[in-house]
Amino acid sequence: MKTQSLLLALGAVPAALAHTVFTDFYVNGVAQGDGVAMRMRLDPAKASFPLENLSSNDLACNVDGSKGVARVQSVEDGDTLSFEFRSWPNDPSKERLDRGHKGPCAVYLKKVDSAIDDVGNGDGWFKLFDDGYEKATDQWCTDKLIDNNGLLSVVLPKGLKGGYYLARPEILALHAANSGDPQFYAGCAQIFLKSSGDLVPEETVSIPGYVHAGEESVSFDIYNTDNALYPVPGPAVAKLSSSSSAAGTNDQAQTSQTEGERPAGCICENANWCGKEVSSYSDETGCWASAQECWDQGKVCWDTAPPTGNAGCNIWQTKCEGIQAQCNAKNFNGPPDKGEDLTPKHSTIDVGLIIATSSGGIDSTLKTSSVAAESSSSTPKSTSAALSAAADKTSSSKAAAPTEAGGYSAAIPTSAQASKKTTVILTVPASESAPAPTGPVCPSGYDCVTQYTTVVKTEVEYVTVYSDKKRRSLHHRRHGH
Repeated sequence: MKTQSLLLALGAVPAALAHTVFTDFYVNGVAQGDGVAMRMRLDPAKASFPLENLSSNDLACNVDGSKGVARVQSVEDGDTLSFEFRSWPNDPSKERLDRGHKGPCAVYLKKVDSAIDDVGNGDGWFKLFDDGYEKATDQWCTDKLIDNNGLLSVVLPKGLKGGYYLARPEILALHAANSGDPQFYAGCAQIFLKSSGDLVPEETVSIPGYVHAGEESVSFDIYNTDNALYPVPGPAVAKLSSSSSAAGTNDQAQTSQTEGERPAGCICENANWCGKEVSSYSDETGCWASAQECWDQGKVCWDTAPPTGNAGCNIWQTKCEGIQAQCNAKNFNGPPDKGEDLTPKHSTIDVGLIIATSSGGIDSTLKTSSVAAESSSSTPKSTSAALSAAADKTSSSKAAAPTEAGGYSAAIPTSAQASKKTTVILTVPASESAPAPTGPVCPSGYDCVTQYTTVVKTEVEYVTVYSDKKRRSLHHRRHGH
């Protein structure tokens, strides 16, 4: 049976516990559903395997990621997206990533004409955020992700051109990079951005092609080199512009979503599958026909269930069993609870750590209806210099003035959001060759603590999120990676 084979495959996952996979995402803390609008590797036993061929098209949206799924999730201008990583694709209670898998994180976007039909690989990608190594706390981005329950959260820049995008979270594990084995973990979410903005990236890159084997970012020795010198892979965080010469100027803006919405009549979901109510009946023949109709839909659910599991298929199976029981009991008027939506209500969580974009940003020479930015030249261009300058300010109860304005505009949490203690971390890129970082403006009426990693809590209470920890030594991996 399909059910048995899927469960057996999922049972094989513990052998790769140290690995991880992008399984689902949240919009402003609201779960979109496991596997919904997600491109991921479809083999449950290999779903969490790393991407190690840097020239493969799979590097864009993972193995099987060149084919889109049926759903596209709608997001608003300036929303917070939280990408969840798990070692067990169908079990968020398990380990998210082995501590030994240390390395940077990034989030990329690609503007597309169709979030379903675009193959993902190729040009058009731009970096929304990256985070490497933080000397002050001896933490890599992967450490922060593990401490944040597997969630990597970013705020979408205000004023992006509306329409369809692929959103690509990325983790790079460097534990074996010094022996020629950098391990990427990535996947793609299909989203539709509701925005009247006109901002596009000034430059884009191709995936694959944005990073090459042998480069320092993918061959760095984290054990015998000063980790503060690590250069994050790929381009700098994109600078956004409405200039006619910007790379994304000709990308089509879509004002209304025409693909990937929840199908009308859907009463049960499992990832991108939807079950619809069976035909009504009033006699024995009709009852058994509707029961078969239910089982036929259920078979499609089981056959298409991704590695994130089959919880929705189990719910649908219970419905089918109920119809069959009514037929056996000679209750031939149905179906029972006709039209009831069986999909569990999407949960809302505190996403915890939110890493704000701080390099790249809005082109300050352009004033658009959505964003107006300012700039100055006082920001240190060296990551190590920025770290030193930030460290000198950590004892201050007031924030030093931001070194540069014009970063991505992020919404200030509302009072409702404040009750969830949403945390915002302002980071600079861990790359000596990156452009000068752009410091976000401290909101009016707020006191801000400025350092390489700064925490702004909505109670106007300022603390450092990460305490100093000794680096843990690499333990032998049972899978040899």
